[in-house]
Amino acid sequence: MEKFLDVVRSNNLVQAVLCIAFGLFLMIYPSITIQGIIMLFGVALALMGVAGVASYFRQRSVRYRNPGTLMSAAFYLIIALIAFVFPKVIAGFFSVVLGVVLILCAIVNVVRAFALRNFGSSIWIAVLVAAVVVGVGGVLIVVNPWGASMTFVLVLGGAFIANGAVDLFIEWYQRDSENRGDSMVHSH
Repeated sequence: MEKFLDVVRSNNLVQAVLCIAFGLFLMIYPSITIQGIIMLFGVALALMGVAGVASYFRQRSVRYRNPGTLMSAAFYLIIALIAFVFPKVIAGFFSVVLGVVLILCAIVNVVRAFALRNFGSSIWIAVLVAAVVVGVGGVLIVVNPWGASMTFVLVLGGAFIANGAVDLFIEWYQRDSENRGDSMVHSH
């Protein structure tokens, strides 16, 4: 059971660090919009599709041509075309997904805040407030997914940084409380 808890803790730490890193990336490069990321994704898919078509037709004998290769290449090219023609729609969908992720992170942190209340400290209130701020950011993103302006990207980055910081703080506080509890048990 102890090993399982260690895995959960290390996973929480990794998630917190990744949230902060992603948030910092968005704060440092706010001009990189989600639409720009979608376009880069489209370029990558187009290259994969062209490579698949070339691979299919490179086989000299029709007998050895794999129809699966051609179908995958066509699929990649169609998705790339959709990304090029409708980047705003895809970016909106992507934004909604990110907003939902932030809302879920906020819900988890609200639950964790109430769990911190059991430690007898008032720190849970700060965690709860930060979780609500992250949740409100997530709701705003879901409500206005096409607001892919620089402000939107900055708000998204700030929300990810806040969520990661709350996760790191909770992990630190719980470990510190457990260590103090262990030292009290060993000193008696």
